[in-house]
Amino acid sequence: MDEKLTLKCPSRADSAVRSSRTARFGTLAAVVAATVIVSSAPRAVARNADDSAAAQTFKSNCVVCHGADGTGTPTGKSLKAPDLHSDAVQKMTDQQIQDQIANGKNNMPPFKSTLSKDQIAALAAYVHSAFGKKK
Repeated sequence: MDEKLTLKCPSRADSAVRSSRTARFGTLAAVVAATVIVSSAPRAVARNADDSAAAQTFKSNCVVCHGADGTGTPTGKSLKAPDLHSDAVQKMTDQQIQDQIANGKNNMPPFKSTLSKDQIAALAAYVHSAFGKKK
């Protein structure tokens, strides 16, 4: 028994099917990539707008004691305002920071009558994002 190996050359039809599949995969990959980019863009824009609004609220209400860099001004240090970069502050949850902003603590006055709940929540998140330790 003498068996011959025959090599099958791909036909033009096989090549066409493969090209069609490759083209469809490329199109699908492009659509998925575009969807991911577009769907994350509004969140990035919203986050930047929130950070910008929180930064402005911080500048208007907190810089006097905590300083622009969060380390505290001479006035803030005399009132024992904490360094916002400190582990003690950064280990606090957003809710704990919100409570402290709203109700005040020690020499810090309460801001619940001058800032909205949304502004207070944004400030708490801002304390973590702007003054948290970079790893």
